[in-house]
Amino acid sequence: MAKVYGIDLGTTYSVIATLNENGMPEVIENYEEDSRTLASAVYFQEGGDPVVGEAAKAQAEIEPERVVQFVKREIGKPDATVRNFEGVDYDPIDISSLILKRMKEYAEVQGNDEVKDVVITCPAYFGNEERTATKQAGQIAGLNVLGIVNEPTAAALNYCCREFGENRKIMVYDLGGGTFDITLFDFCVDDDGKATIDVIDSGGNDRLGGIDWDARLYDYICEQYCNENGLSPDGITPELRAIIMRQVEGTKKLLSKKANHSINISYEGDVSRIEVSAEVFKERTQDLVEMTMDFVRQILENNSMSADDVNVVLLVGGSTRMPMIKEAVESMFPGKVRVEDPDLAVAKGAALKAAIECVERVMEKSQKSGNGGGEPTNGEGGDTGYGSDEDMPSFTQEEAEQLQKIIPQKVSTVSDKLSRSFGPAVWVEGNRFMVDNLLFVGDDSPSEATETYGTMADNQAFVKLTVYENVGKDKVNDKHVTPTYDENGDEQYTDPALKVKKLGEVTLELPPGIPKGSPIKVFFRCSAIGLEVKATNPDTNETVETVITSENTKTQEEMNEAIKHVASLKTSSDF
Repeated sequence: MAKVYGIDLGTTYSVIATLNENGMPEVIENYEEDSRTLASAVYFQEGGDPVVGEAAKAQAEIEPERVVQFVKREIGKPDATVRNFEGVDYDPIDISSLILKRMKEYAEVQGNDEVKDVVITCPAYFGNEERTATKQAGQIAGLNVLGIVNEPTAAALNYCCREFGENRKIMVYDLGGGTFDITLFDFCVDDDGKATIDVIDSGGNDRLGGIDWDARLYDYICEQYCNENGLSPDGITPELRAIIMRQVEGTKKLLSKKANHSINISYEGDVSRIEVSAEVFKERTQDLVEMTMDFVRQILENNSMSADDVNVVLLVGGSTRMPMIKEAVESMFPGKVRVEDPDLAVAKGAALKAAIECVERVMEKSQKSGNGGGEPTNGEGGDTGYGSDEDMPSFTQEEAEQLQKIIPQKVSTVSDKLSRSFGPAVWVEGNRFMVDNLLFVGDDSPSEATETYGTMADNQAFVKLTVYENVGKDKVNDKHVTPTYDENGDEQYTDPALKVKKLGEVTLELPPGIPKGSPIKVFFRCSAIGLEVKATNPDTNETVETVITSENTKTQEEMNEAIKHVASLKTSSDF
């Protein structure tokens, strides 16, 4: 049976899963490391292929300048670091593609099947650039990325397919290695026994995760070491720093199981014994815990709800294993907390989402094209609403029907919400150059909207649509927001709270002689494949359309080069 896959591309660890013959999601073993996870670390050895995983992570203590980690915090962002190894530049998209390629390679060895059609997860609050960058990483790795699904949505789907029951409100508290998400869901079952999972609201911070707890623990150990040896913090050499860092993650894990732990630090012939207690660790990181709980309280307040209105709280993400996390959440939601495969739930849910997505697309395209089955869907038939044929699964209708038979039928609909609002910069009321939001934060995903504008002058030669995203939620007060560039193309001040960001441009050439006010129809669609923008002159039916990318993602030329380069590499798990 043809397979689809779900991938949790994590800050510190990543996971790949698929459905077994019974339709249940299962994680594919990282057999070379005897683990179900893969460390999201890449080591560039001189003259050899990249090493990905635990060996790369361990090498960071010896050759930190040749190891790259935690790129999820940078992917699709303007401050992303570009590193050069063996004369080749690698940005966070490239590094992520190597992590995905390693999972693809070991999954293929395990299953004896090509790993092709996938859904990849991301934090719920990732914007268009981060999502596009994540998708590009998958494509560079040789994957057909059916979509990008929010991590909490994947976790909720994994839970609801197993714990089917009455209507309820479900909150997912997702604390990973580098990011934090909180999402509230409405789980409803209709009279026919079919269920839907709808996002009510979400929030989070892509600069808050387990590595921040690690940093606090490192600081404490350094402080104790300095006190014992009469050093100042400036006296911590790179070698000593590496020795201490080697102790941090293991100590954190042990403090989740016992009250105290002793660390022996051997340096320059001396051995220092440092005592660390779970209580001190908790005190040193209490503000981080409170930061996450502030998001929880904000979600409830935004929706005029109390903790009593929530029926289940799922803890996912490896960092929720810390007892202080469960204690904090349990104190607000007594008796409602469930620990759900913290490291694996997101990938399992992504595999379910991939299967649902695959069947829906193939069946819809088959119906529109009149395909009787048995033929590949790529390159045939009419528009499915999912974008270009390259976004279609590499499944025949017969294979999709086989997959449909094993998918758990309890959950019929899974909806995500837009994490950003989108619109073009246009003249409003004749004298204000503003972003006119057409899609809003909280709209269902996929979502689309059409608006008709008019040309500004007689004989106008072209229309340039500058596309923006922001976090405005109010469809009245945030309908129009100030763009980051004025009508002359000069940068200008915008409200920092709205996080207004230019994404790209679309230019529509106009025929000569058209009068002022001639209609221009603008179409926006945000879906699993990205933000699609189309501008049409209704009089001539001339149309320009694109899937928006930005300077923080790759151009098609850059994508072609990266695909060729990564295809020439073979990743390994050791030297």
